[in-house]
Amino acid sequence: MNCPVCKIGEMKVGETTVLLERGASIIIIKNVPAYICENCGEKYYDSDITRQVMRRAEEAVQKGTELEVLRLVA
Repeated sequence: MNCPVCKIGEMKVGETTVLLERGASIIIIKNVPAYICENCGEKYYDSDITRQVMRRAEEAVQKGTELEVLRLVA
């Protein structure tokens, strides 16, 4: 599949790091499975991965976390 952004690169399966901020909280989630464009680096996540990332981030924010680094175990 070609990248919908650059239209040149091929989307390859890989892992990436996601950084999310909300208010005073910064959450970094490592080892997130994604489709990554080999040309421009654009990343896409399937819906199950997106739900996991958002759930983990919301849990961290609700705890009052200022900075948290997590590893996604898919």
